[in-house]
Amino acid sequence: MKFSARFIFNSAFLILITCSVQAQWQTVRQDDTRCDAKGTRCDLNAVFFADKENGWIVGDRGIVRATQNEGERWASQDAGVKTALSDVAFVNKKEGFLIASGARIYRTSDSGNNWALIYQIIAAKNAAKQELPELYSLAFPNKKKGWVVGTEGRIFHTEDGGQSWAQQESGTKEELVHVRFVNDKQGWVVGGKGTILFTEDSGRTWATQKSGSKAHLYHIDAYSKKEAVIVGDNGLVLRTENAGLTWEQIKIETKQTLLSVAFVNDDLGFIIGWRGTILRTGDGGKSWLMQESGTKQNLYGLFAKKKAIWAVGGDGLILRYQDK
Repeated sequence: MKFSARFIFNSAFLILITCSVQAQWQTVRQDDTRCDAKGTRCDLNAVFFADKENGWIVGDRGIVRATQNEGERWASQDAGVKTALSDVAFVNKKEGFLIASGARIYRTSDSGNNWALIYQIIAAKNAAKQELPELYSLAFPNKKKGWVVGTEGRIFHTEDGGQSWAQQESGTKEELVHVRFVNDKQGWVVGGKGTILFTEDSGRTWATQKSGSKAHLYHIDAYSKKEAVIVGDNGLVLRTENAGLTWEQIKIETKQTLLSVAFVNDDLGFIIGWRGTILRTGDGGKSWLMQESGTKQNLYGLFAKKKAIWAVGGDGLILRYQDK
C-alpha cells in the first residue's frame, strides 16, 4: 500500500495472467498519466464497482477514471486534486467517496462528474512531517453510515452520508490501514504490528483481537459475519471462522507482501501483492494457489463481486478477470 504499503512503490510493466481454472486475467488498459520528469506512468491504487456497469479507479496525481459500460471504456474525471488518492467507494451509482493525501475526504452525488471536499483532518501546529495525519481506507455498508481509518489509530465515522464526521476511540496509536464492515454494525480494522480491531456496535466500542503476529496487516475481507481473511507482510494470510475469536495462519507458497484480498462469494477469492503476486482460492480461503502473472509489477487494488473482478497496480495497470 503506498500511503502505507501500496503507496511506496514505483512500477514498470504490463501484466497478463493465465489461470489453470478456465479463466484468465486480461489487461484492459494501461493508464498513460505521467508522474515524474522521467515519464513514469502513475500508479493506480484502488478500484470499486457500484454495480456491473459502473466503476471507478483512483491513483497517484489525483487520477480518477470511470466506466459506465462494464469497463469497456474508461473516462477521466477531475476531483480537483493533484495528490495521491488512496481509496474510493460508492453507495450507489451516483453517490461516492474518495480519500486524498492530506487526510481529505471528497464526495460526489453525480457519479463523479463533480467532487467536493467534505472533511479534512487539520495537523497540529508545528507538527513534524512524520506526524502529519493521513487517511488510508473507507467503508460504507449503506448510504448513511461510513468509516475511514488512518494514522495514529484514527477512526472517523459518519451517520449522515458524510455531511459530518466524529472520531471514534480505537484504543490504539498504531497505523490503521484498512476497514471492512459486513453490515452497519459489525466490522473490522487492521493495521500495524498485527493490529486487528473488531466492533459489533457500529464502532461505539472497538475490541482488540489477537492476530498472533507483529507483521503489518494491510487488508481484510469478510464474506460472512463469521468468516474473514486478512493479508499482510511476508506472505501472511490469516483466516477466521468465528468472527475473529481465533485467527489461523494459512500456509501459502510465497513470502511476498500481500496488499489486498477480495471474495466473489463464499468459495471464490483472490489475493494480490508485490511483484505481480496473485493467489486464488476455491474453498473459502482454506487453501490458496499461486497464479503465474508473468510480471514483477506491484498490484495494489482489488475488487471482486459477482462477475466484476478487477485489479489495478503500478504503471497504470487495469486488469480484469474473466471466464474463458
